[in-house]
Amino acid sequence: MSAALTPKQADVLAFMREFFAENDQLPAGPEIARHFGFRSPNAGFEYLIALEKKGCIERNAVGRYRFTRSTPCTDAASQS
Repeated sequence: MSAALTPKQADVLAFMREFFAENDQLPAGPEIARHFGFRSPNAGFEYLIALEKKGCIERNAVGRYRFTRSTPCTDAASQS
């Protein structure tokens, strides 16, 4: 699918990459919400769902998120 990301989605994806580099796993929705100061932990999950729909991340066999291996995800800034 790989549609262009919004600037905030690109920020979340960049945070996820940094988090993965430090922790060897992707952050959960509440961790994303805490990092960006969202009031609701559900906001972090909404970003995960949006990134999954755009093909940046996918679920593995046990339902955990991982970066997509087949399609590189590009942000809005790199497409302009």
